[in-house]
Amino acid sequence: MNGQIIIKNLLVNYSVLNQENQASKSLLFLHGWRSNKEIWLPVISQLQEKSYAIDFPGFGGSQTPSTPMTVGDYAEVVKEFIEKLDLKNTIIVGHSFGGRVGIKLAAHHRELINKLILVDSAGFAMDFNKKSLIGTAAKIVSPFFKPKFMQPLRKKIYEKLGAEDYVATPELQKTFVNIIGEDLTEDMKKITCPTLIVTGENDIDTPVVFGKKMNSLIPNSQLEILKDAGHFSFVDKPMEFNQILNNFIK
Repeated sequence: MNGQIIIKNLLVNYSVLNQENQASKSLLFLHGWRSNKEIWLPVISQLQEKSYAIDFPGFGGSQTPSTPMTVGDYAEVVKEFIEKLDLKNTIIVGHSFGGRVGIKLAAHHRELINKLILVDSAGFAMDFNKKSLIGTAAKIVSPFFKPKFMQPLRKKIYEKLGAEDYVATPELQKTFVNIIGEDLTEDMKKITCPTLIVTGENDIDTPVVFGKKMNSLIPNSQLEILKDAGHFSFVDKPMEFNQILNNFIK
């Protein structure tokens, strides 16, 4: 079933599956940047538990915010979603950027989160030099490449800088800079709920070293590395991922 809800004056799109399950716990799935709730549906279809998946503001069917957002802002959206739908014993499952939001939420709203699952999760600030390079490029090349016929070349330059996500979501560029610029190390130390960290062995976006570092920072956490899987480890190795997920939530 699909639904919509107003949170922070924004229309937020969501799906709920296995709603007939009256168990006291609920799973809430958070997607990554440039993704949407649909990415989680194959995983949810294999579960028995009541499960929700939302489109973050600016993604999928949800409304795009008129002002830039931070990780904390997105965490507040999820908090209000949990409260408005009266979810109990919530288990957060966050992929990449969704993991960032899960970290912030678990650190500052412990009473709402029963367990946390971080999948190929981001959480550390992007390299400063790379951020500076992107910012400088934006200032320098924007006026020069303003004519429409120059846009393809402008995009190629950004991609050379490794800024594909920055280019792909122009209406969220300031939000993207906010997100990648925040380091959540101190937030990780504040997490008290049981935490599962899953990472793909071949993930180059959020490499295994990130997962190991999170495992050392988050109390009561465990790390699982999926062999022959990349940044979308739950897509690359669905059976293995679901087994790990089921073992943890049960």
